[in-house]
Amino acid sequence: MIRAFSARRNRAALRLLTRRFSGNRRGVAAVEFAMILPAMLAIYFGIVETGQAVMIDRKVTQLSRSLVDLTSQASTISNTEMSNIFDAAQTVMMPYTVVVPKMSVHHIVIDSARVARVCWSEERNSTKFARGTTVTVPDDVRLANTSIMMAQASYDFTPVVGWIIKGGAFTIGGSPIYMRPRLGKAGGTASIEQVERSGVAMCPGFS
Repeated sequence: MIRAFSARRNRAALRLLTRRFSGNRRGVAAVEFAMILPAMLAIYFGIVETGQAVMIDRKVTQLSRSLVDLTSQASTISNTEMSNIFDAAQTVMMPYTVVVPKMSVHHIVIDSARVARVCWSEERNSTKFARGTTVTVPDDVRLANTSIMMAQASYDFTPVVGWIIKGGAFTIGGSPIYMRPRLGKAGGTASIEQVERSGVAMCPGFS
């Protein structure tokens, strides 16, 4: 009889404990917050990183425009002037100066057959084109017996959450921007108006 009474009492206590536990809502908010926290952090960092990438993309475009604009205004460019152009254009990237952007400027001469080839090329943290290299340019700028300046810039952006992205950094920019020389001088075998690079023979005559 005592055992039966103890069993009933234990079952009653268990039912009471179950009701109390099921009716207790303390800690529910903390559990729910812990469940949605990873998603909230992912959304937050995604918004921040996307905003950073968009801003850097705009800066890189401005950098390319500055490079091609500054070089197209000269009639002759010396080594010192070329270095100054890179320095001045690079300030456009502020405050994104942790990574040095890749910058290059190429002077392209288009001959009578509308073949576009590099007359001279300069770079900082990037790659030069060899003199005489044939390049592809848009048809609307590929006019016979003319020249154009072409500038390219890019930036290796590493997101804060880059450790979850294969390779970490990715390149923003790299698209070329073209502009005609504004104060060029006629030269080369075809007397084409172009920007002269100090110490480099004018083109055509790419040897």
